[in-house]
Amino acid sequence: MGQHIIIPLDLLRIIPVMTVRPKLVVFDMDGTLIQGRLIEVISRKFRLTGRVSSIQADTSLLGYQKTQLIASLLRGINVSDIIDSIDSIPIMNNADKIVTWFKKNGYKTGIITDSYSIAAQVVAKKLELDFCSANELIIEEGLVTGEIVMPLGWEKISCPCNISICKRFHLNHYAHKYGVQIKDTIAIGDTRGDICMIQQAGLGIVFMPKDNDIIKQSKNIIHKPDLIEVLNYM
Repeated sequence: MGQHIIIPLDLLRIIPVMTVRPKLVVFDMDGTLIQGRLIEVISRKFRLTGRVSSIQADTSLLGYQKTQLIASLLRGINVSDIIDSIDSIPIMNNADKIVTWFKKNGYKTGIITDSYSIAAQVVAKKLELDFCSANELIIEEGLVTGEIVMPLGWEKISCPCNISICKRFHLNHYAHKYGVQIKDTIAIGDTRGDICMIQQAGLGIVFMPKDNDIIKQSKNIIHKPDLIEVLNYM
């Protein structure tokens, strides 16, 4: 029979406890976790495409101002139509698998998006993510009022993004919340709105880039619409 080794209690007190260092991965939503953009689907459904495109193309407006104006166009839309719209957009290829991989490897997972919280929550629930941050449409009696609450954050850290939700600020927020060092964070996005968090994260990954500005921000670029490709950079 094998011998039992008895470790004195005093020795146990000085043996260090091995811990897994906490880590964090943050995804953009539109074009990254889902195969499309919510505002485009809503715009087509309610014949707002021209007006939305005009606002988006107006270089005299800051990002957050565009968000305010676009939200005002949604006045009177039923919440159920927004839910139906987000449900109609397929989840990105292997998004579920990459999220599962991150979770198994000790990462907190979440969405930071300049889309709407009512939609981001749907995607976060489907993929069993830990958190999401987004703009909040004001809803009264089941209808969008046209008003919006924007998380902002750029004004607190002098970030030049000037968009409705500063992704750098909120990446820092969640890193602090979960006790994660910035070097242990990953940010994944596809447009210039993701630049500040991709620059800030320990590892920034550009996924299916939609503009030239974001291509310049990282050497880690995925051109295949499959999130399992992220593993090539791990």
